[in-house]
Amino acid sequence: MIDSGASFHIIAHREWFCEYEKYDSGDVFLGDDRKARIVGCRKVKLKLQGGRVTTLLDVLHIVALARNLISVSKLDDAGVKTVFEKDTCKMVWGALVLMRGVWIGTLYKLQGSTIVGGCNSSVVLESGVENLVVSQEKTMLWHQRLGNIGEKGLRILHGKGIIEGMRNISLEFDFFENCVYGKKNRVSFPSGSKRAKQILELLHNDVFGPVKVPSLGKSMYYVSFIDDFSSNTWIYFLKKKTEVFDRFKEFKALVENQTEEDKGVEDR
Repeated sequence: MIDSGASFHIIAHREWFCEYEKYDSGDVFLGDDRKARIVGCRKVKLKLQGGRVTTLLDVLHIVALARNLISVSKLDDAGVKTVFEKDTCKMVWGALVLMRGVWIGTLYKLQGSTIVGGCNSSVVLESGVENLVVSQEKTMLWHQRLGNIGEKGLRILHGKGIIEGMRNISLEFDFFENCVYGKKNRVSFPSGSKRAKQILELLHNDVFGPVKVPSLGKSMYYVSFIDDFSSNTWIYFLKKKTEVFDRFKEFKALVENQTEEDKGVEDR
């Protein structure tokens, strides 16, 4: 259960913990003011829709509890925002939807499963969830068809009657990491106020590596030197990153010798 009144994440099942530590020196007060003994704590892994796995930290093990609770306040402490909407709720971290819950009866229940010894123990089993999953699969299909369009864009299209076969509730779906990174804008380098007016007046260099596939000479790194005026480029292969300075000295000697030769030709 996703509980806005719980002060801690609480699990009643010992086998649900992926990491466990015995704890026998505390109690929590339940809604009817009864005390419940804390017998352990640590981590619980959850497998969410789409196959993503997330870990709840600092989960308390209380055998006497009838429900397993995910604390909204603990998520808030971790920077995760919980948004309750009609029939659903979602836990959002930045632009990424980490978890979702569905309203069943009078409670919000997590959509997903606990990972127990390599096997999954389903958290949401009530009737009606199957239809929701099918509807969400259709939503994900439209999300992919429309170039990973966001939830807001889908709502606009749905409101105009352009998207068929989806109810309002089906417009809730997970954002995956690749979608988030794919929509980010890279910050461009500022335009330089100074441009070179002759060869070798201004140079740019960059070091790349390590690469997954080494060169024929077993080099794992590369260093490049680019002349700003002519755009001529020199590339040196490096087996170790520490060789950068030696390659720079070679490059410096090369261009200085070439400059002296060119100057001598002009004098003659």
